[in-house]
Amino acid sequence: MKRRIWKIKEVTPQAKLLSQKHNISVYLAQILLNRSIEEKELPAFLSHNIESLHSPFLLPDIQKAIRRIEKAIEDKEKIIVVGDYDVDGVTSLAIFNEFVKGHQNLFSFYIPHRVNEGYGLNTDVIEKAKKDNQTLLIAFDCGTNSLKEIELAHSYGIDAIVIDHHHPKEGLNKAYAFINPKRSDCNYPFKDLSAGALAFKFLQALTKKDCSEALDLVALSLVCDVVPLKGENRILLKEGLRVLRVSKRPAIEALCKVAKIRQENISTFHIGYILGPRINASGRVASAHDSLQMFLSEDRGNVLNIALKLQEYNLKRKAIEMNILKEAEQKIEQDASNEYAIVVSGENWHSGVLGIVASRLADKYYRPSFVISFDDISGRGSARSIHSVHLMEALKECASSLSGYGGHKKAAGLEIFKEGLEEFKQRINTYIKNNTKPIDLIPILDIDLRLNFSDVSMGLIEELERLEPFGEENTKPMFISCSICKKNKPKRINSGYSIWLSDGEKTLEGAIYDKEILEVIEYAENFDIAYSLDKNNYHNEPLLVIRDVRLSGSEI
Repeated sequence: MKRRIWKIKEVTPQAKLLSQKHNISVYLAQILLNRSIEEKELPAFLSHNIESLHSPFLLPDIQKAIRRIEKAIEDKEKIIVVGDYDVDGVTSLAIFNEFVKGHQNLFSFYIPHRVNEGYGLNTDVIEKAKKDNQTLLIAFDCGTNSLKEIELAHSYGIDAIVIDHHHPKEGLNKAYAFINPKRSDCNYPFKDLSAGALAFKFLQALTKKDCSEALDLVALSLVCDVVPLKGENRILLKEGLRVLRVSKRPAIEALCKVAKIRQENISTFHIGYILGPRINASGRVASAHDSLQMFLSEDRGNVLNIALKLQEYNLKRKAIEMNILKEAEQKIEQDASNEYAIVVSGENWHSGVLGIVASRLADKYYRPSFVISFDDISGRGSARSIHSVHLMEALKECASSLSGYGGHKKAAGLEIFKEGLEEFKQRINTYIKNNTKPIDLIPILDIDLRLNFSDVSMGLIEELERLEPFGEENTKPMFISCSICKKNKPKRINSGYSIWLSDGEKTLEGAIYDKEILEVIEYAENFDIAYSLDKNNYHNEPLLVIRDVRLSGSEI
């Protein structure tokens, strides 16, 4: 069984004070503290009040951008709108389309081809804008670090408006307007908006309306781009899920129909693991224009056909991914240099699935993972990290071995020449070795609280529902109970097993979905369990969803 360190938090005096002051259980109070929710933020965190969102006019350059767009429309200029090929980029364009609908003759949308052009703004896009006599370029979910491309656009008389959330690597972007909450000079109170959420804010400022009809798209962007579900993201997602469940948008209805899910029951799970991969699939194995057209079209028959096409793309993506993953794992087992970082490469691996493969490798080996595809002398790669390694800081230290890089703390892209691969391997392994401790390279299971079975009730589960929606930096609460014994043999149910467990005082039902966990529980007399709480709706009783197990008395 994979070794995990259980990082267990206990109830603190501060939690007891918060519990009394805000009339919540001490368990909920402690979980809020575990998520670094300050007391002044607590009411907003629990109420999800849409009215508490910050004004979009606090974003840098937003007034300047609005005036430039209004002038372009007044002068009937041609405008190109560019976005990234992932869910966040596609939904950003679809959100902005709520404004474009009134001026369709002036605007055109463009998403670079992942394989042929790569991420974001590139010289081909700028040359295309020049050829088409477009004098204004608006970039969503890209452009922050496209300094040379923006200078080229400026030399052609094309103004650029960048609306993005990526970390600036160097200097201030010289776009006509640069709207990014991560700008060093930005005073916007919340820094972690997705590009879709930024597009929504921009739409509000541009139209001077609440634009709530676009919140279904914002919800897709927030979950699929794995942004922290705190602050404004949490409020937008909560409201976005509500809108998504009743949305009449043809693309949403078609996606749900093809995926065979009930729209009224959509959760973050459905977005992240069912809808999101289908939207992403066209950008991975074909062109993201398919996904974009699905959201822009009002023809329900056409939209359904595109959704069916995305289903086929997703099946193709899975097959490509599994072949590359198998080849990558074989290479890893043969290469002793993958001690602190996984760096694996292949010839002409499909660039559309490199990020997924990197994510799977990072999960399996618990090392920052870099998956690179070479074409002749140059290569492109994707990276995924673990909790203890900030990718952008690591790549910055290795920049001399790369021809380019960009991204976030946990996910990044890179470009490299084949001749620099061995040097990069050495540099990245040295950096991680020097900047981590051995314990940092062991997976951590964050445990919110230690509970007795007597503490577990339907009332507690209902109170924990106030923390939803769960996701990045607001994970579903995890608990442990110790010295547990079996009351019966595990019984097969659907895709898992049901077992009744006792701590000597109370008996509760557990659900097991991992065979390794099942084997330990079948073998052991007494054990400690880590679990999340769910409902057995049939019996209206608590259900312990067991996530990990250890023999009682062991330290890990």
